[in-house]
Amino acid sequence: MKSRETLIRLSRFKTDEAKRKLAGLVAMRDDLLRKQKDLEQSLSDEQRKATENEFGRFAFPSFAKAVIARRENLARSVMEIERQIEAAREDVNACFRDLKKYELAEEARQRREDAETARTQQAEADDVAVTRFARAQADLHR
Repeated sequence: MKSRETLIRLSRFKTDEAKRKLAGLVAMRDDLLRKQKDLEQSLSDEQRKATENEFGRFAFPSFAKAVIARRENLARSVMEIERQIEAAREDVNACFRDLKKYELAEEARQRREDAETARTQQAEADDVAVTRFARAQADLHR
């Protein structure tokens, strides 16, 4: 009995841990997507500023190259995180299936145990009733 409870508790822990890992990956992806958006915004801001003065027109191409490289790095990172998120989702699903399997097995065991207890109690009640009936019949025949 203790080993089943321990197994269920361990499975819950693994499921929670997998969910936390997935949440962390999703947060990382969201942060990277926010950085991409900020990068695009800064590129458009700098492009607008570059048209306003002579120095900006000369400095903007190197800035744009750096931004493009950063954007590509972010895109690769997002793709890698997406792959990890998919693997983490599969892990969460597998942990959840295992947990449900253990919980359902425990529920079935508990139902069997409750049914056996009910049968035992009914048999005891039947014995008491038969004994009372026999005594009542014996008292009638005296």
